[in-house]
Amino acid sequence: MGKRDKGDFMSRAGKITKEGYRKTANVTRKGAGQIARNYKRYVGPSAKLVRGIGKLGLAAGKTALRFPGTGLALTAAYYGGKALVKKGERVARRSATKQWHKRDRFGRTRWYL
Repeated sequence: MGKRDKGDFMSRAGKITKEGYRKTANVTRKGAGQIARNYKRYVGPSAKLVRGIGKLGLAAGKTALRFPGTGLALTAAYYGGKALVKKGERVARRSATKQWHKRDRFGRTRWYL
C-alpha cells in the first residue's frame, strides 16, 4: 500500500465537492421552479388583490383629505336620516296592516301586508 500524500487528499476532496455542487444545483433548480409555480398560482393573485385594495383605500383617503366637506355632509345626511326614521317610528306607528304579528292564529310568525 502506498502512502497517500496531502495533494492526493486535496484532489479527491475537490472532486467530491464539485460533484456535490453539481447535484445541489440540479435539486435547487427543480425546487426553485416548484416555488415559482406555487407563487404564481397561490401567492401572486392574493398579493395583487391586497395591493389593489390598498391603492383604492389610499385614493379614497386622499380624496377625503382634499375635500373634507363632502365626507362631513354625507356623514351628517346618514345620521340625520337615521334620526328622522327613528323619530317617525315613535310618532307615527305602522298601519295595522303592516304590523309584525308575533303569532298568527296558526302559531306562525309572519308579516301581514
